[in-house]
Amino acid sequence: MEILPAIDLRGGHCVRLTQGDYDRETVFDDDPGAVAKRWVDQGARRLHVVDLDGARDGVRGNAKALSAIIEASDVPIQLGGGVRDSAEARRLIDMGVDRVIFGTAAIEAPDEVQAAVEDLGTEHVIVGVDAKDGMIQTRGWITQSEVSAIDLASQMVELGVHRFIYTDTSRDGTMTHPNFDAVAELKHNLRYPIIVAGGISSIDDLVGLAKLGVEGAISGMAIYSRALDLKRAIETIDAMTTANN
Repeated sequence: MEILPAIDLRGGHCVRLTQGDYDRETVFDDDPGAVAKRWVDQGARRLHVVDLDGARDGVRGNAKALSAIIEASDVPIQLGGGVRDSAEARRLIDMGVDRVIFGTAAIEAPDEVQAAVEDLGTEHVIVGVDAKDGMIQTRGWITQSEVSAIDLASQMVELGVHRFIYTDTSRDGTMTHPNFDAVAELKHNLRYPIIVAGGISSIDDLVGLAKLGVEGAISGMAIYSRALDLKRAIETIDAMTTANN
């Protein structure tokens, strides 16, 4: 299982929101490039970047910060937030992003997700399954839909999507542990890789997710607050994986 440090961007800063609430923001750093290098130096093999301004407003911001992250790191980057159409997905890939994440567009413009899969290939497209009480939230988690997490994932599979990020939005930034039951249910219903975010607070949480067979786990608040040592966490999960192979 891969551990992906989260770099959430707002106004050019590295921040974390509690439960996706833009009014509950903590700024951790003003140098996104330095943050990216820090996580890579501690062993990260992939970075998870979110443009929070783009997620809420539908138009990507933080271009300068993203360029700094790409320049400072030598590992693949996956980016979400404000990716609303296949043309923007193509621009990001051409810029140096490895995977683009569709969230709101999966609900509002699924044809654009399908077009991106056809243009870029399944390895470069992810759909974010951001849910509260099992129901999808969009537009930076401000809007509640009437679509369930499992239904959205199933619809996206039909369009060619082969990788998902599941986030329990009520737990994101809270360090109250992942929603293991929801992850297990989604894993049972999908045969494609799932990356999990939201509530991760300890190595025990990571071990629990690894036992469920998910592909990756995204950590934000826990590593920024140093409740979780990224280097030690990666070493622990790597050792667990080696022992099981």
